[in-house]
Amino acid sequence: MKAKIMMAALICGGLFANTSVQADTHTVSVGYAQSKVGYFKNIRGINIQYRYEWDSPVSVIGSFSYMKGDNDYSYRVDFHGDPSGYDGHETLKYYSLLTGPAYRINNYVSIYALIGAAQAKVEDTTTYLTQYSEKFSSSATSFAYGAGVVVNPTENSSVNIGYEGTNVKFVKKHKINGFNLGVGYRF
Repeated sequence: MKAKIMMAALICGGLFANTSVQADTHTVSVGYAQSKVGYFKNIRGINIQYRYEWDSPVSVIGSFSYMKGDNDYSYRVDFHGDPSGYDGHETLKYYSLLTGPAYRINNYVSIYALIGAAQAKVEDTTTYLTQYSEKFSSSATSFAYGAGVVVNPTENSSVNIGYEGTNVKFVKKHKINGFNLGVGYRF
């Protein structure tokens, strides 16, 4: 009986010793995101990343991006004193949710790769000089990917820079390529 109690105490002690030795760390960062979309002006927004590390050089990182941009355009022509043309306004909204592995090279530098999904929505309103107007709206979900570097200048801080890209199809295919730059807190 004493041997069973002693064995149970050793097993429980080993379990508790193992969990107290594990050093899990979390990093939350917030930053700026910007992407280029074909003929469209740059879209700008925010990028939020969360990283979970345990006693291994490999960890898990997740990323959420939201970006938005507006584009105004117009066209005018004069047919012998009869003006014609249009004015238009486009809005593009972009969301992405990515996840993937991160690898800690040393105490200061890590690299990461991400995959996931992106949702892009474009809304267009065109008003003709004849006061006729038309609206167009389209959204697309596509595979997205990213990669980047995380630097920990101090034990509790992080700076990350990364790339994010996807291809979306509205009427035709458009590439979305961008970067994000963030600062974070590691605890």
